[in-house]
Formats: sequence, structure tokens, C-alpha cells
Amino acid sequence: MRKVIEPTVRGARRAMFTALPTDRRVKGLGGSKGRGALQARKLIAPLFQRPVTLVAPDGLRLRVTADPVDEQIAQHLLGPRRTEYFPAWPGVQPHAPCILDLGAHHGLYAAAALHTYEASRVICVEPSAAALPALEANLAINGFQARARVVNTALASQSGDSTLRHTHEGTWGHSLFEDEDASIGSESVSLATLTDILQGDEPQIVKCNAEGAEYSLFDQIEASRLRPLLMVVMVHPDFGDLDRLLGQAKAMGYRIVPGGTPDHPAFQMWHHTVDGTSA
Repeated sequence: MRKVIEPTVRGARRAMFTALPTDRRVKGLGGSKGRGALQARKLIAPLFQRPVTLVAPDGLRLRVTADPVDEQIAQHLLGPRRTEYFPAWPGVQPHAPCILDLGAHHGLYAAAALHTYEASRVICVEPSAAALPALEANLAINGFQARARVVNTALASQSGDSTLRHTHEGTWGHSLFEDEDASIGSESVSLATLTDILQGDEPQIVKCNAEGAEYSLFDQIEASRLRPLLMVVMVHPDFGDLDRLLGQAKAMGYRIVPGGTPDHPAFQMWHHTVDGTSA
């Protein structure tokens, strides 16, 4: 009897799923447990929007809050786009790397990186105080608190204070560089240089999705002796000179693998010491 019922149930579920409007479907989560709860939450939105914990087949746990941005990031990290963040290494993957996560948001990438790279540690840089509880929660549910250092600041060319503007793009669109007339809110944040953030650490891996701060990052890396082996960088052309940034990367010895979209370009940047290739 069980063999007859299970295919019927699966077929009914599949039919219900395909009948849903596209914007109400939960997909692209790589077979993670918890998808059903996330789908149910999406169907009754905006009511009862409690956090849902997804458990990936390899054991990674991602806590997805009611913020719709979290679901999109989870899809990137668990679905077909995962290799954009965690590509196969052309050479020997570093053991126990230090990872710099600029624009750590709610900690989904940080948790995934600590899970992926053996014995790694991460520096989470996130300027918005409102994001910190969710960030800490994603570290905690994986038992990663001891391997992470959270820095509540924004990267800049000099220390000080500034205004982080909120936009209609959601919480991952908060930026120091957005026009005031395009913002729907703001908060005061502190600024720190790369040297102050690192405190002597030398990251081998950098992920940067920092709404314009990537330009300051490259200026400061160029002026230092730091040369991370891999940088995964989301570039925001509205806030700086994309061609100049790519030129800096090539001059520092990076081989650039393009990705993303024309409106939201993203790049994997491999230093030539990883596999002996030239930029």
C-alpha cells in the first residue's frame, strides 16, 4: 500500500506547487529540509512569519528570517548558483583559511563558508546593527561562534561615522552611497579602515557584497601587501568605476572570472599563486 500512496502524494504535491504563482513558490534550495515550512510561511505571508531553519544535505543550517532577502541568499548558497560563491579550487585549497566577509548581512554566507572550508575562521563585517541578531543566530545554530569575529562597522578609506541609507531593494541594498532622495530610511553607522578591521589577520578568501565599499576595498588592498587567494566580489557600477576596479585586480595578479548579470556584475578573482596562471 505504501508504494502506491507515496507516488500519489508526491504527484499531488507537485501539482499543487505548479499551480502556485511563481512569486509564491519556494525552489532552488538543493534538497534542504525545511522547504515545506518555508513554502507554508510564504503562502500565508504576511501572517505568522516566524524564522525557518533549512538543513542542507551536508548538515549546514541556515536560519531564514521573514526578511525576503534571506530566501534569495539561501537559494544562491544552496542551489545551482552555489559555485559562484564556492568554486572548485584550481590548485590546493587552503587549510584553515581566514575569510573576510564584507557585507555579512544575516550571516548566511559566513555560516556556509565556515561549513565548507575546514577549520576556517571568518571576520564578519556588517554595518547595520539590526542585522546582528540574525547574523549571530546563524553562527550559533551551527556552533560556529568561536570561529567568527563580528565587526559592526562599514569599510571606508578612513575611520569615522556616516549614514547607511535603506532602499526599496531590501536589506541587502543598504548603502553609504545611495542618494538621499532614493532612500526610505537610514541609520548612523561607524566607519573603519581595512587595517583596523583585520587587526593583523591576513585573509586568504574574501567575499564582498558591500554596496559600493568594494571600491575602497580594492584601493586599500592595492596599497597593502595583502593578496587574498580568492575574492568573490559583487560590484555595484552605480557607485564607482567598474573598469578601474578590474584593472586594479589584473595589476595585482588576479585572473578574473566574470559572472552575475549586466546590472549586477559579480566576479571570482583568483590570484596567480593559486594555480600559477597569469592575470
